[in-house]
Amino acid sequence: MLWSFWIACGLAVTGAILPLLLAAGGTNRIAGAALPFGAAAIAFAADALLYSQGRPLATGLYFIAGLALVYGMLSMIAVPLRLAVIGTCDPAPAVCAAGFEPPMSGGENSGLAIGVAMGTIAILVGFFGLLMLYRIRPGAATAPPTRIAKPWVPPAEATPAPAVAEPQAAPAVGAVPAAETPVVAAGDSAAAASKPARKPRARRAPKPQAELAAPEEPLELAAPEEPLELPAPEAKADPDPAS
Repeated sequence: MLWSFWIACGLAVTGAILPLLLAAGGTNRIAGAALPFGAAAIAFAADALLYSQGRPLATGLYFIAGLALVYGMLSMIAVPLRLAVIGTCDPAPAVCAAGFEPPMSGGENSGLAIGVAMGTIAILVGFFGLLMLYRIRPGAATAPPTRIAKPWVPPAEATPAPAVAEPQAAPAVGAVPAAETPVVAAGDSAAAASKPARKPRARRAPKPQAELAAPEEPLELAAPEEPLELPAPEAKADPDPAS
């Protein structure tokens, strides 16, 4: 944003000086544009120095600079338009009649092109800086950068590895378990010393569980009855041979 306003100021100065230098040594009908271009350069410089005072001031200075540049460019463009409408006289050594002007020289044509180009680019670059001013948060441009120094922290001492807790036997049924004591690491000893010790909470004895009834033995099935034996068949009597 700051560089945008300074670049626009430099472009306005270039548009005011180059037309004067290119058309030096002859008729220079575009030299009047140097005054509005100089006023625009001053407005852009003030904008680069005072933009932190607020957006309204920066906008007003940019508006003044833009008006001055547009007026300077129109005054330069009006010269060829006037010559095209009124007409020109013959080049030297001919004498121009009253009310007529000689045609534009090469220096005037070059100064006109450079002045219009520099003025247009200065307006666009200044508008870019103004756009950046409106995009930042209010008060962010005026706040100076601050450096926050981090406090020096001594290197941490090597802490011993925590001891592995041995497995404890399961408590007997109906016995009240002892209060558990939290294991405090070496690094947390200072913090634990500053805090008051909490009273261990007494745990209630677990309720005895009801014994399950012994499973009933399945009844034995009765032995199957033995099948009855059929009576032995009677021997048939031999037929009478006489018959």
